[in-house]
Amino acid sequence: MESGKIGMAYYRLILFFLFFLFCEKEIPIEKSDIAFGSYFKIKIFTKNKEESKKYLDSIFILIKYYDSLFSYFNKNSALTFINRNKKGELSPNLKEIVLISEEIKNKTFGYFDISVASLMELWGFYDKNYRRPKEVEIKEIKKFVGDNAYLIRGDSIFLKEKAKIDLGGIAVGYILDKLVLFLKRKNIKKGLIDAGGDIIVFGDYKARIGIKNPEKEGVIETVEIKEGACSTSGGYYNYFKIGDTIFFHIINPISGEAERSLNKFRQVTVIGKKAVICDALSTALLVIPDSLRNKVLENFKDYKVIFY
Repeated sequence: MESGKIGMAYYRLILFFLFFLFCEKEIPIEKSDIAFGSYFKIKIFTKNKEESKKYLDSIFILIKYYDSLFSYFNKNSALTFINRNKKGELSPNLKEIVLISEEIKNKTFGYFDISVASLMELWGFYDKNYRRPKEVEIKEIKKFVGDNAYLIRGDSIFLKEKAKIDLGGIAVGYILDKLVLFLKRKNIKKGLIDAGGDIIVFGDYKARIGIKNPEKEGVIETVEIKEGACSTSGGYYNYFKIGDTIFFHIINPISGEAERSLNKFRQVTVIGKKAVICDALSTALLVIPDSLRNKVLENFKDYKVIFY
């Protein structure tokens, strides 16, 4: 009789444990830090808080690793080595992001171009020594932008004399996609990563994202995202003014000109599945002329675009 009671109690204990196991709620944990010229805020939902904290620590180690590959401003990055020496070996990640950039360049008819760095430098947007270059200077630098900028042979890249590469218009989106892939492999099923103007949401989680008002402080619109990404680009953080003309840091790689305040749009938001596409496309659409815009958007039918 006593053994029967013990057996029943044990059985009930097992049932209670299973009930607790399957009904235990996932709790959110967060971590923030500055990396890659922006802040990264990561929020994930987990049942194992201690283990997930380790994953968050690993995420920021990964971000620093990508910074050591892609950063234009990190003096010790792999990209800086290539820009300085005009050649170098491409690691798998570096080669992948360059090839993705080439694909997007083709789909945007050359208006997204990672070789725009030499033009950015000419206009003084890197060191903040702003200047309006002469047409002859722009014409000379354009010889080293676009199809004339670099050559890939196997796992090696070779840059032309004055060519330079800047991955700033695509790297954060690429990193976000990679971070989500890492978390999913660790069985983290839902969460959000916010890297300034680039955000990605994954798993069974909906997030309402506020889109910055390009004219003043505050939010102009909110959008709901689930299992997707959002990227907003604008020229209002880095610009200079000559007379009544404002020159934004978004360079048109075709004309070599800095886009100006007379442009129809000051800000573009792109929403879609891959953060790397959202990041690059939001930049390109700021300089793509009206005559080509619809043709470009045909190449990205699954992406929603909001202009301001």
